[in-house]
Amino acid sequence: MYIIGIDGGGTKTKGVIATEAGIIIAQATVGASNPNNVKKEDLQKELAKLIDMLKTESKEAFKEVKRVYAGMSGVDHPSARKEMKVLLESVLPKAIPVTVNNDAITALYSGTLGRPGVVQIAGTGSITFGLNGEGVLDRVGGWGYLLGEGGSGFAVGSEGLQEAFRSHDGLADGTELITLLCEHFQVQNLPDIIHSIYNAVNPKELIASLSRHVFTAADHGDMVAQAIIQKNANHIGEAVSCLINKQFSEKERAHELPVVLAGGLFNRLDLFKGPMEEIFEKYSIKAKLIRPGIEPVGGAVIAGLLEENIEVDEGFIERFSKH
Repeated sequence: MYIIGIDGGGTKTKGVIATEAGIIIAQATVGASNPNNVKKEDLQKELAKLIDMLKTESKEAFKEVKRVYAGMSGVDHPSARKEMKVLLESVLPKAIPVTVNNDAITALYSGTLGRPGVVQIAGTGSITFGLNGEGVLDRVGGWGYLLGEGGSGFAVGSEGLQEAFRSHDGLADGTELITLLCEHFQVQNLPDIIHSIYNAVNPKELIASLSRHVFTAADHGDMVAQAIIQKNANHIGEAVSCLINKQFSEKERAHELPVVLAGGLFNRLDLFKGPMEEIFEKYSIKAKLIRPGIEPVGGAVIAGLLEENIEVDEGFIERFSKH
C-alpha cells in the first residue's frame, strides 16, 4: 500500500509517497500553501506541481496510492479545509480519497506515532495542539499573525524589528540587532529597510526569517535579543500548560505527557528549553519534550495509514528517516 503524505505551511509544501512500512518512494517540495497568505490560483498551481513531481518520480507507485493525507496550515475552519480538499482533488485522480486536516495533527503524529499528546509548532507561525486519550482535539493560539502569534518565527522577527527601531529612535537601549538587520538588507541606515519589508511579496515569511538575527544577537550576549527569546519561550510554556490543564484528565496529567516540538524555532531548543521548563514547574506540569525523529510529512503518512486502519510500529521512524 502507498500513501501520499503532504505537509503544507507558510514557507514550503512537502509531499512524499511512502509504503505502510515507512519507506519513501518519492518526495518533492514546492512553495507555500497557506490559503491565508497564498492566492487560490497560485495555491492550485503549487499543489499541481507537487503532485506532478511525485508522479514523475515514481509512476508505478503513484498508480497504487490508496489515500492522500494533507496536514496544512491555515485550514482551521471547516470551510477552509473543504476548499483545500477540493483543490487537492482537482489535481489528483478521482479514485484517490483525500483527507485535509490542520498541520498540527501531522506534526503531533511525527512524534507520537498517532498516540495522544501535545504538539507545539513554532515555525513561521505558532499553535499549541493536543489530542487526549478520548480522542478529543483542542488547541491554544494559532490565530494568525495579525491577532498575535507568540512563540513563532514571525513574533521573534517582528519583535526584533520593533526593538531595533525603538533603539534607533532612542526609546530603548542599544542593540546589535540594528547592525545585523542593516547587514541583512545591505543598507547603511536602519530606516532604509522599510521599503523592503512593506513591499515584500510575503511580509510574514520575510519577517519570520529575520528571527535568526535575534538568535545571533542573543548568542553574542545582547540583552534585548535575549529578552525577546525569553518572552516567547515563556509564551510557549504558558500555552502548553494551559492546554494540558484544560484538555487532559487528572489521571492523564499524573503521568508525563509527550510534548512534540515542531518547527524551525526549536532548532535553538537550547535557548527555549530552560524558560519553558520553568513555566511547567510553576504549573506542576509533567511534560516530556520530544524532538520528532521524522519531519511532519511523515506524520501525514502515519495519519493516512491510521485512516486505512493500519497500525504503525516503532520501526516506522527509523525506516522513514533513512531517506
